[in-house]
Amino acid sequence: MSGLLRRILPPIVVTALLVILAVVVWPMVFEPYEEIVPGPPSLAAKQNPLLALERLLAETGQGARRQSGLTLTPSAPTTVLLFPDEPINSAQAEQLMIWVADGGRLVYAPATPGEPDPLMDALGVDWLELDEQVEAVMAEQATAPLNLPPFGPGGDLELVSPLAVFTCPADHDTLRLRAPASDRAGCVAVGEAQGSGALVLVSSPTLFHNDQLGLGQHGRFAVEAFTPARERALLITQLKHERLLPFFWEHAAHAVVSLGLLIVVGLWRASRRFGPVLPEPSADRRSLRDALEARGAYLWGKGHLTPLLDALRAEVRAARRLPADDALAAWDELARSQGVPMTFLREALLREPSSDPSTFVRVVAVLAALRRSR
Repeated sequence: MSGLLRRILPPIVVTALLVILAVVVWPMVFEPYEEIVPGPPSLAAKQNPLLALERLLAETGQGARRQSGLTLTPSAPTTVLLFPDEPINSAQAEQLMIWVADGGRLVYAPATPGEPDPLMDALGVDWLELDEQVEAVMAEQATAPLNLPPFGPGGDLELVSPLAVFTCPADHDTLRLRAPASDRAGCVAVGEAQGSGALVLVSSPTLFHNDQLGLGQHGRFAVEAFTPARERALLITQLKHERLLPFFWEHAAHAVVSLGLLIVVGLWRASRRFGPVLPEPSADRRSLRDALEARGAYLWGKGHLTPLLDALRAEVRAARRLPADDALAAWDELARSQGVPMTFLREALLREPSSDPSTFVRVVAVLAALRRSR
């Protein structure tokens, strides 16, 4: 088995390393970004609720890049759509504010709507109070989007939607978006100028989900209001970079099953289709005496002993001119000349063959010696 493992183990290890390099290491090290191109929707929309937004950005010519990790350069002109899978901390919020103040454009939706958020706290945004204001205005007006009174400190920011283009010299520009199928479905978006950049806060990331963007109104608003023309969008949904060890831990079951299948296939190809994995060892070489004993046992079992022995005795007596009776003088002379004990000589020429195969072999050997020395 050790020889078989030495033959099949190197191909299995090389194959596993190539799979790891192609699936894990190469995308993480050499291709950290995933380009989104236009195309028909697929089953991936069930796992990626933001797939419609990516498609929409690609169709408008702006395109979208997906990135893992909150790494932003101050001079990057890209609009960042930040919809994290976990809440951000104070240090990350400060990093985002610095990036926006240096000219960045950020669209942010909290990971846990309704929970305290350091970025919203820094701007003094209270979603509960803001939502109450929106509901009060919407009770009087049935139009969407809506321009609401100032809310908190800030500067001027121009928001563009398919239904209206306006500039409000207010502290905040607030829009309430409603889905056509429901009077109360929608999200609140607050825009504010920060230094040379811009920041748009959205009450919930569901505004950009596939079912909302598919209605058309929300999708077009998201593209036109949040991303300037001819500017690429950088979509960030994971705050941490993909690590190799957590990836292996997450996909350990798949790796074990795949490795097991490779081992089974390797063993099956290296072994014979039927029978044992390793060939049976060849028989050891036996001595001539062992071969004669085996042949004698075979002849004895088949009942061929008596005819063969009688024929050989008759040939030796005729060649030696030995008397048929027990003539002592003739036997003594033959025993001295051949150097064979008298007991063996009488056993070979006179006695009936016994049931012992070794005795039969000895008798045949004595008769063969007498036959050769005549």
